[in-house]
Amino acid sequence: MNNEDIQRLIIEFKRIAKKRFIESSSKGVGAIGLTFESELKKKQDSLYFPDYYGIEIKCTSRYSRYPISLFSISFDGPTFPEINRLIEKYGYPDKTFKDKKILFADLNFKKETLVDNKYIFKLEIDKNEQKLYLVVRDLKTNEIEKKSFVYLDSIYDHLNLKLKKMAIIYGSTKKEPNKELFRYYKIKIYGLISKEKFLDLLINGTIDVQLVARVHKSGNREGKYRNKNLIFQLPKDDITKLFKEIYVCDYDTNFERYY
Repeated sequence: MNNEDIQRLIIEFKRIAKKRFIESSSKGVGAIGLTFESELKKKQDSLYFPDYYGIEIKCTSRYSRYPISLFSISFDGPTFPEINRLIEKYGYPDKTFKDKKILFADLNFKKETLVDNKYIFKLEIDKNEQKLYLVVRDLKTNEIEKKSFVYLDSIYDHLNLKLKKMAIIYGSTKKEPNKELFRYYKIKIYGLISKEKFLDLLINGTIDVQLVARVHKSGNREGKYRNKNLIFQLPKDDITKLFKEIYVCDYDTNFERYY
């Protein structure tokens, strides 16, 4: 990716920002991002590759406290798909679809996570094996298993391919009868510092990991599984710990700077 790709996104952002409030192209969680991508004439996807000419795009509302979802990844083993084994062994019935088991856990290297009031989940890294493990213990902290793993190289591959460059788009929201509108007013473009920095932030607890296996509650995939993977998240206040700022533009104040 070269500077022309960055310039292309900047031009598109300014064009979209100039339109002011834009009616949402979708409903629910993620609408602010899907609407921006729609304005870019980009089809919805969840590909392994960056969103726009080598730049991964993240959208957030002005006052949102939600962290930035960096990327998602599946377990590498020991079974395939390993998440199915975990769901079957540790999952619990969905409240709506009683015949389906779900599994959700907020994981962090600095804490243990209680799951279904029966199990304790914890992340560990084995540097000799170069693997990220999910460790499961009972309520007396006796280890039940240490099987599910992701190769560190798999994590680095995702990081280097998808997040070499990242843009965060900030938007305001406005609700009107039967519709929601977004106004995009700021863009920040970043470059990844290093995979080593990512690992440091993961181990020191700055980066969180969600283990997610849920089912769709509506639409044409209602009752079917979604998000069967691990999702790595970084608080917005900690963005510059993993990325260096390349460019910022605040459309409302006519502020623009390259770093």
